[in-house]
Amino acid sequence: MIRALRLKLLESLRIGKHPIDLPMLYVVLLLLFGGLSIMFSGSSITAQREFEDSMYFFKKQALWMGISLFTFTVIVNIPFQIYQKYSSQIILFSIVLLVLVFIPGIGKSVGTYYGRNFHRWINMGSFQLQPSEFAKIAVVSYLSAFLVKKSSWEVPEYSKFLFPGAVISSIIALIIIEPAFGTTLEIISVIIVLIFIDGFPIQRLFFAFLASIPLLFILIYRVGYRKKRIEVWLDPYKYKWSEGHQLVSSFKAFGEGRWFGTEISSGYSHRYLTYSHTDFVAATFVEDFGFLGFLALFSLFIFLVLRGFLLVKRVQDYYGFLLGVGLIALISVQILINLFVVTGIFPVTGISLPFLSYGGSSLLTVMISLGILLNITRSENIT
Repeated sequence: MIRALRLKLLESLRIGKHPIDLPMLYVVLLLLFGGLSIMFSGSSITAQREFEDSMYFFKKQALWMGISLFTFTVIVNIPFQIYQKYSSQIILFSIVLLVLVFIPGIGKSVGTYYGRNFHRWINMGSFQLQPSEFAKIAVVSYLSAFLVKKSSWEVPEYSKFLFPGAVISSIIALIIIEPAFGTTLEIISVIIVLIFIDGFPIQRLFFAFLASIPLLFILIYRVGYRKKRIEVWLDPYKYKWSEGHQLVSSFKAFGEGRWFGTEISSGYSHRYLTYSHTDFVAATFVEDFGFLGFLALFSLFIFLVLRGFLLVKRVQDYYGFLLGVGLIALISVQILINLFVVTGIFPVTGISLPFLSYGGSSLLTVMISLGILLNITRSENIT
């Protein structure tokens, strides 16, 4: 049966007619199916406690995985040039979705430890859609298309930067208001990568960062819940029974995992880490499989990212090159931020770990990104 499914998937991707990179495809599938089992390990106790069904989160994530895999198969067969043609419509649609999260009855609000309501989701029956995840792809597509258009100018026309700048700033502002500061960092990081790749001088990027420090100060220290997160990050054990509980439990899980992991049924984070199947799923994984297991997982992520960059590096179409670099950068930054958070290098941001964390919007976004990437690298005449 598995062989039949594999053959059907490869046929749908038309491997023989338009070759795609099989090593990358196999790693994607390995992370996709492996991530589902890891997510189940971290979610079963919580699901049993809250819904009296240890498979509750597993079944929902499995459904999203099916949707994501189907979408991935479709996206691989859509010429990437269509995103350049409709980049303006795509990003304007993303703005509409981001606005909808604030409309009562459509958007979903969630309270937190910090006394702040988060508006990040659109209600869809028993499921929720997170528009900020899809906005990341929209920003990459739109900015890549603009940079291609800019490259054809003989003389810089700075007035033409105003509208694109306003559009991207609107996206960032709406995501900050939600608030989703981690996603904001992702988007800003990828914007920096793309404009640097396009030839923007690194010295000016450095001075732009210095100029933005006062704004960063306001966004962090003048907003109560963000300031609190910094305080918790600096001394999590002081808040171990409240806001610092997740981070302290994550540290404990990493220690319990040692080199080879512990029995899943007796794990620390499985019992005490709140929603360990979401953004702190890496702690659960290390607890189960140890540091050696973590190295194996990290090696798969490294392979995925490096393979993607090597393939995109040879793409001749400039838009395809920029779009591919931006999508790989999105996934890379998301992985790094998540791992930095669970190990205490960064303050808690709520960023999910691709493939492993529970969340349909995140998984679907990653699979769409990889579908576009594989279409770019197989549609182009790369040598």
